[in-house]
Amino acid sequence: MKLATHYAFTIGLVALAARTFLPVAGAIAAAAWLGLLVNWIIDRAGHEVRGGIPRRTAGTHSLPGAVGVGVAVGVLPVALMALVDPTALAAAGIQLSGVPLIALIMAALGALAGLSHLLLDALTEGGIFYHGRRWALAHWRYNDAGANALFALLGILMLGGAALGL
Repeated sequence: MKLATHYAFTIGLVALAARTFLPVAGAIAAAAWLGLLVNWIIDRAGHEVRGGIPRRTAGTHSLPGAVGVGVAVGVLPVALMALVDPTALAAAGIQLSGVPLIALIMAALGALAGLSHLLLDALTEGGIFYHGRRWALAHWRYNDAGANALFALLGILMLGGAALGL
């Protein structure tokens, strides 16, 4: 799928999941951070050009790669704030004793962001890597207008549901 579709779908999915743990503003902020950065890293670091044709690589388009990127991006801001400016956490009402739980929540949401990227890519003809082999659920072209519109719309609906507390 196109990167914009990945952004919309992941932000909506992560926001909906994050509402289980976070207030609306926090859920949307976490979803935006994870949705944008995880998908961008997976696509920028996970493509190579062979014979003038871009191809996905197993580095980020596999379960361990995508989940690893998601967990790292999820934990990074929490760890940096705890190490660099713990007073910012206190100002946000977060005690240092709560940092491990917040890091765990962000890691789980980051993993979800990485998995959502794989789900959408598994629906395309390029597929994803599973046990070293390409694997696909469907064989849509990455730029299929109908598929991209459908999953972008699903993302927007999930984001709306998260914002409304559904």
